[in-house]
Amino acid sequence: MKTIFLAPLLLLPVLIATHNQTLGFLDELTPAAAPNVAISGVTPVDEANNLYYISCAPRTSNAQASAQLSVKFKIKNNENKPLTLNNIAFVYINNLNGQPVVKKMVMDINDASVTTLNILPGDSITWQNSRDYHQVDNALLMESPIPTFVTIILNFNEYSKPFSFTRNLRKYDNKVTGGAYSFPGKETELGINEYWYGYCGHGGGSQFYAYDLKTVGWDSEKNKWSVLFPGTDGSKNEHYRGYGKSVVSIADGVVVNFKDGVIENDGDQGGGSGGGNWFKINNGKETIIYMHMQPGSLTKSLMKVGAKVNKGDKLGLVGNAGSSSEPHLHLQAIDDADGDESGVTVPINFSGIHIIDKDVLTEPNPNAAWEKVVKQGLPYQSGRRCVIWPSASKPCWYPKNLSELSHHAIPENAYQADFDKMAGCNYYPVWVDAYDVNGKTYFNTIFRYNANNYPVHVRHNMSASNYQSEYNTYVMSKGYRLLQLDSYHDAGILKFAAIFIKKPGQSFAQPAYHAVTPQTHQDFFEKFTKQGLVPVNVTVTSLNGKLFYSAFYEKRSVGGMILKSFLTQQEYQDLFDEMAVKRFEQAYINAYTHNDQTRFSAIFYQNSGQQSLTATRKSSSANYHDKWEANTGNGLLTQCVTGYDEGGKHWFAAHWSK
Repeated sequence: MKTIFLAPLLLLPVLIATHNQTLGFLDELTPAAAPNVAISGVTPVDEANNLYYISCAPRTSNAQASAQLSVKFKIKNNENKPLTLNNIAFVYINNLNGQPVVKKMVMDINDASVTTLNILPGDSITWQNSRDYHQVDNALLMESPIPTFVTIILNFNEYSKPFSFTRNLRKYDNKVTGGAYSFPGKETELGINEYWYGYCGHGGGSQFYAYDLKTVGWDSEKNKWSVLFPGTDGSKNEHYRGYGKSVVSIADGVVVNFKDGVIENDGDQGGGSGGGNWFKINNGKETIIYMHMQPGSLTKSLMKVGAKVNKGDKLGLVGNAGSSSEPHLHLQAIDDADGDESGVTVPINFSGIHIIDKDVLTEPNPNAAWEKVVKQGLPYQSGRRCVIWPSASKPCWYPKNLSELSHHAIPENAYQADFDKMAGCNYYPVWVDAYDVNGKTYFNTIFRYNANNYPVHVRHNMSASNYQSEYNTYVMSKGYRLLQLDSYHDAGILKFAAIFIKKPGQSFAQPAYHAVTPQTHQDFFEKFTKQGLVPVNVTVTSLNGKLFYSAFYEKRSVGGMILKSFLTQQEYQDLFDEMAVKRFEQAYINAYTHNDQTRFSAIFYQNSGQQSLTATRKSSSANYHDKWEANTGNGLLTQCVTGYDEGGKHWFAAHWSK
């Protein structure tokens, strides 16, 4: 006869499964009877007393799904003498090999010194297998294929035969359409290489199936993931990437309770206790709890019992109020058909997100083994978190709807890969600028999110004849229009980069020319401006001491217009200042080097429709990046950026506006 050893001198019978999926025991090892105890209040269970477990998504697309089980129950002593509970074990059959799996439990996750629990005659104790915030883990983690039943075995000092009870297992589906919820955070608020993250493994008790959700990002300086912004130490809430991100409703429902006004935990552990500032929203079957939000950030129109909430509605901002050691969102569901907050905690399944084990994602990579989650919870394995891309669309290098993506000083051999990353995330270029430093070609780009899915055709490294062919095909035949044109020299050869775009109603005239002499350019300029057209851009390249002009024109209502294409640094600055006084707005700038001197081609419109314009004329790479961050952080967009070489170093001129 086979036996299972749980501990020294502790011998249990082997469990076998019958055809109806119940468990039976082999012959008793001892004639002694089991203790007279009663089990009640077993949760979470369905109407047939099947135990619910949470089905956890695979940690990667190459892994298997798993499940977690936490059972709460009451043990009543029906004997006329005290009982000493000395061991609790969960036993199930491994579906791969048919062998029993035994997990011996810690008696008290909050006190490791407790090895027995005493129950007086007629008294009861309540016990649950859960975890003490990762120090002690009593949760039952089951790998695929998930077993269909579990037996819970209780051993007492006074009896040699244990008491046991068996329950069938059932995956929990949330009581909403589709059996799962959407995610409580927005992809559109994530920064570059930033994700939500968490895991299926909260603490114990009533919060076992809850989630603590944070935001993590890639720190390129330290080459690691961090919940903090680079250069910060976590001493302030604002240092955390998740702080201030929107919390959105994961389902339709009505507000059953809320709280606001609890000050935040700014490091001194003050500011109240519990959930801090929160909403409790009932969908008719379950109540979802959102905790620890910033005081004063809760949506005012929802701060009343009975207020209707739609899925995706903003509830507040991630904060650090209540019992919270750092900014995060606590998300929890309870089985609560009556909306009176009296139910038990149940699992939360998600659909429409992608996840991957953070330890597997050693650096940002949307092409890694991401797993699409459908009606499953987040995985858990030894406290390891998973990174979360909160979208049904496959993970991408950049989240949706960023105001812009602007990269500068991209080496020519890296340009295509960089372009593909942005374009692959549905961003399209509105600007491309090429320049050289020490004989090597670099690119500056500006991308916007292509919410309308406009057809865009982009080319670079074109000869003059290649460009003409592309122009004939896309502008003359396919109805596209030039959005941007840039000329540059690459190892002594004149090259072109262009952006063509097709939008509804774009049938206006757009004459263009390229690689012409200064005089030919002047002749075209006079011809087209007399026809009421204005130059959109005029790019100039100096090659072997000769200037080559390329440009295109459109009909625009801009009032007055000024074009200067051979400005020195100081002349450009003087013109910019003069135009500012006259309230003309810079619409275009392009730098080039002629006879070892930097020159600028610039266009100013009397009315470009821009507001809050600011510009830089000579910024180093680091200084330009700082200005970009400051300006875009203030709601401005980069309209033009151009690079040039002085002293073998990269310099940049640009302007931003609303």
